[in-house]
Amino acid sequence: MKYLPNALTLLRIVLCVPLLFLRPFSVWFFVLYTICGISDMLDGYLARRLGCAGPAGARLDSAADFTFAAVLLFRLVPAMNLPVWLFWWIAGIALIKFSSLAAGYVRHKQAAFLHTYANKAAGLLLFCLPYGFPLWGLSAGAAVCLFATLAAVEELILCLISPVLNQDVKGLFFR
Repeated sequence: MKYLPNALTLLRIVLCVPLLFLRPFSVWFFVLYTICGISDMLDGYLARRLGCAGPAGARLDSAADFTFAAVLLFRLVPAMNLPVWLFWWIAGIALIKFSSLAAGYVRHKQAAFLHTYANKAAGLLLFCLPYGFPLWGLSAGAAVCLFATLAAVEELILCLISPVLNQDVKGLFFR
C-alpha cells in the first residue's frame, strides 16, 4: 500500500501521453483528464494517510503536476482561440515559475516546487478551466491567469526569502 501514492502520481504522467493526441474537449479527453485530476488530489492525501509521504514523492508529484500543466497548455490553449494578450500573460506566469525554480536551485541546490495553498488553489482552478471554459469563455481563462499570477509571485518571493527550502510551506501569510 505504501507505493499506491507514487503509483497514482506515475499514472498521471503516463496518462498525459494520450492527452497529447486526443481532441480537446472530447469525451475521451475529459475521461483521461478527470482521472489525472483525481490522481492529483488523491496521491498526496494517501501518502500522508498511509504515512509514506516524503521528499521523493513530493518531487515526483511536482514533476507530474508540471507535466500535466504543460500538456494542458500545449493542447488546450490552441483549442480555446485565446487572444494574444492572454498568451503573453501565460508566458509571463511561466517565466515567474521558471524564475522560482532557478532561485530555489541557486539558493538551495534543488528545484523548488512549493506546495503552497495558493499553488494548490491555482492548480484546482486550472483543473476546472476546461469544464468551465465552454460556459464562461475568456472570463474563466483570465480569472485562472490572475490567480496563477498571484500564486507564482508568492512562490518566487518564498524562494527568494526563505533561509531553508520547505516544499510544504503553506504560503507567505501562513508561516
